[in-house]
Amino acid sequence: MDIKVYTDGSCYSNLKIGGWGVYIIVDKKSIKFSGACSCKDSVSVEFLAVLKALEYLDYYFDDIEKVSFYTDCDYVVKVVKEFENKGKFSFRSKTSLKNRKNISTLLHYVSLLPIDWYVVKSHRGNKGNQIADSLARKAAQLYIKQKKEGD
Repeated sequence: MDIKVYTDGSCYSNLKIGGWGVYIIVDKKSIKFSGACSCKDSVSVEFLAVLKALEYLDYYFDDIEKVSFYTDCDYVVKVVKEFENKGKFSFRSKTSLKNRKNISTLLHYVSLLPIDWYVVKSHRGNKGNQIADSLARKAAQLYIKQKKEGD
């Protein structure tokens, strides 16, 4: 079974609120889901989107032959490539330290699943990325609206 996954995160840093979106294509069927959370920065919601997608794949699919994973966050792919090349990841940067828990969990799933990683340019007409971006933005905007109504 071949699977395509697109993820994106959206962070309204002035409000410290973010959203994440996941768009998965399996056998011409699409799966879409999203969520919102408080966030530190845009990278944190990008990692969360990837992590949510990997958790979903691990939970719902047993016979995965290959996953083509598309993200517009080159830092996510950089972390994965370092892990794959060295067998470990060094938490050297401020960004990696802030996202240590999500990165560690991400690398666990990376070791379990056959994934090819691709960086796509955001807002450049890639349909899968546009869908994931839209899901992330809508989730964040709904969360902001709910917070304002709750005040």
